[in-house]
Amino acid sequence: MPVAAAAAPPSQPVGCIPFGTAQLPPGVPSGGGRIGLTNLPVFTGDNAPASVEVRTPTTQFNRFSDFALVGRDLLTRPRTTGAPTAEPWRYVPMPECLRGRLAGISLDDDELVAVDDNGWIYTMDNASQDPILWNWTSAWGSPLWFSPGQQLPGENGNGWALSVSSPWDNQTYTDIAGRIHYVGLGKMTMIPALTGDGSRITFADPWLPNDDSYEIGGPLGGRFRSISLSAAGSTTFVMNRYGDMYTRSFDFDSSGSDSVFFRYSWESQAGKPTAPGLVAETIDRSTAAIQLPAPDWTHQPKIPGAITSAISVNSTGPGPGQRELRVEGSQGGVAGFWHKDLAAPGWEFTRTDAVRLGTPVDNPAADRSNDTLAPPAPWHLTGSLPARNGAIDGQVLMDIGLPYSVVDPRLLDSAGSHAAPSGYRLSVAHFDPAATSRKATVTAPDGTEIPVVLHTADGLRLFGTRGPGLDAEPRHLVGAIEVPRDAFDSRGDDPALESFVRDWMRGKQIAAITLSATDHDLVVR
Repeated sequence: MPVAAAAAPPSQPVGCIPFGTAQLPPGVPSGGGRIGLTNLPVFTGDNAPASVEVRTPTTQFNRFSDFALVGRDLLTRPRTTGAPTAEPWRYVPMPECLRGRLAGISLDDDELVAVDDNGWIYTMDNASQDPILWNWTSAWGSPLWFSPGQQLPGENGNGWALSVSSPWDNQTYTDIAGRIHYVGLGKMTMIPALTGDGSRITFADPWLPNDDSYEIGGPLGGRFRSISLSAAGSTTFVMNRYGDMYTRSFDFDSSGSDSVFFRYSWESQAGKPTAPGLVAETIDRSTAAIQLPAPDWTHQPKIPGAITSAISVNSTGPGPGQRELRVEGSQGGVAGFWHKDLAAPGWEFTRTDAVRLGTPVDNPAADRSNDTLAPPAPWHLTGSLPARNGAIDGQVLMDIGLPYSVVDPRLLDSAGSHAAPSGYRLSVAHFDPAATSRKATVTAPDGTEIPVVLHTADGLRLFGTRGPGLDAEPRHLVGAIEVPRDAFDSRGDDPALESFVRDWMRGKQIAAITLSATDHDLVVR
């Protein structure tokens, strides 16, 4: 008899999930209450973890609760520090149509996300509150968390995580200059995930279109191939097959892409006071803006011992940099985890005797970060730099809160932004739009080549969809051209550079631009 064709994966999440409140941030301050806990059925199986110390797709924790996915059952119990808790594991309340379907979980701050076998994302809100307040929604994506659902990017089971920064728990973050800025009431929520060969980090944001087009540019110009990823409090943590590790503080909102709700500047904000909150920072132009470009990756020290692929980062308190890194491993044949504060110089080991969650990783003492690099981006682009007489430049658009992506290009045309060319041309090899900074070349009218750095941040797209990377559809970005400091300071020794700084950079080391890129063309405005 003929074999029946396999059923196609469902084109939407399961249908009984209520609308919920996960899309109404920021919620109330974390309290960790237990009202409703004793009403949850006790798990009587014998295969739940004795302790939860590493955050993986089956084990998660925040300050108040442990969560574990045991088979298809989602369990929880209060979290304690020190000795293992005597509290029993209990079943997490959820809509019945979702029970038995979950394939992975991730928790951060007051949100827990779970995915089913087909990658559909479900959010449980109020995870740092009393269990009686826990609730579920399948809503995710533009506009404003009201889209009916999204599937998890990527296919790596250990390569995705939920990241949440809230005004209650994390409170603040720092820009590239180390200046503090405040998290807004809308929080900063995303799910970064390894995609492709592990060198791409696609992120799903509940306020952005569900098109998998937004990425965190990975380490080493986006070519570092990761096998594991963890995230918490806008800190992303990755590791390759040789145990080389990098961390980065990054979110769509803090990286320069959302000038509707945030104020950015490519220029130094030295001498300006820090605003007391996001609203004040947005309104009061005398306070410091978020200085761009976004902070780059930090190369973490190697672990002096055996490790597995199970890596973890968690927030340890309010304020920037309050993160702890954990990597499952062993010392002297004893199972446990290696751990360090984000900026600590070395690792310590804690014994747990827990059942291994990850797979063993080759961890030589030498740095092997460059040994498995992905090929560079295939796009080589060049475009004319426009004359700047009377132009509306990128910094002006940022200052008035208008990202290029919502500005009618005809307005820019009428302002002279790309009328007559300046005689200078900008060229960049292997242009990866997900990368934050890369080397580029400005060619002067006399043919002299001037090395510069081209910074970019993705544009804001609330509606419509597009593919990742570059294609025939223009990708709109904000950016800046920067002359390296040493060259800028000695520009008097280079007539071509001195003329470029004087005539086009207007005497500054960094100049804001907007640009549109396709897979064959670059237009600078």
